[in-house]
Amino acid sequence: MVWSLQGERPTYCPRCGEKLGERDHENTARPYCADCACPFYRNPAPLARATVIDGDRAVLIERGRAGDVGAWALPGGYIDGNESPPEAAARELAEETGLVATPDDLELIGCGHLDFDDACEVSFNFAVPRVRTDGTPAAGDDAATTRWFSREELSADPPDHPSLRASGPDQILAAIERFGEPE
Repeated sequence: MVWSLQGERPTYCPRCGEKLGERDHENTARPYCADCACPFYRNPAPLARATVIDGDRAVLIERGRAGDVGAWALPGGYIDGNESPPEAAARELAEETGLVATPDDLELIGCGHLDFDDACEVSFNFAVPRVRTDGTPAAGDDAATTRWFSREELSADPPDHPSLRASGPDQILAAIERFGEPE
């Protein structure tokens, strides 16, 4: 069974209410309910992110809410239960940047993993050429601002480039190489 995706390690069984012990399961100490004979897993929350590539640059957002306020990242967020990763990435791209892309036009550029004290997340990262999008970049939803980052900025040694923990600059630079030429 999976415990809360955001929050502390469970101490009581959500099935029967008994206090959880701990048991080695698959070479990891996990919360375990002896009454239900059930180990509990800390599974990551799935995220979907997307960037738009225009020539030698990619659009990023400065996070304005939730975790990592002030950090630059690919526009994105949690995948809803009724969405595929590309659908969620397209929705989040529109909400956070005003740029609209169809899920079918998004191409997977890589995955990432984030681990915090109270949460862990896995990110599906997508890109789309600017010519396949509509709209004008403008910060929305939980983005404080949005701007284009050049290949040079993304290639620079820290601290000159943005913090891109869920994707890393290498994924975005590879997308620029792949999609950078206008169609």
